[in-house]
Amino acid sequence: MQIQTHSPEETEAVGRKLAAQLQPGDVLAYYGDLGAGKTAFTRGLAAGLGVTEPVTSPTYTIVNEYLSGRLPLFHFDMYRLGSADELFDIGWEDYLARGGICAVEWSEGVLF
Repeated sequence: MQIQTHSPEETEAVGRKLAAQLQPGDVLAYYGDLGAGKTAFTRGLAAGLGVTEPVTSPTYTIVNEYLSGRLPLFHFDMYRLGSADELFDIGWEDYLARGGICAVEWSEGVLF
């Protein structure tokens, strides 16, 4: 699916709307240039899930966990990962097993 928005507010609104359709274990993999709105989209997802914590980019932490919504939200930034093998190092399979939503920025750099 490809969606184009024209402002951070539109991007967040798409995330909020999509969040209503998400089920435990869903994985959303998305990409875009720097500043394209990946984190804005995730803020919308979080809002739609009822997350109360501030949503920030996980560029340096690789994953941020938000547990206050109707489903856990695991926000990944795969930009710094060099290979799919590194997914195991960050506990990817454990996150998948936790029944939350995995929102993955820079997904094109890692093959699932």
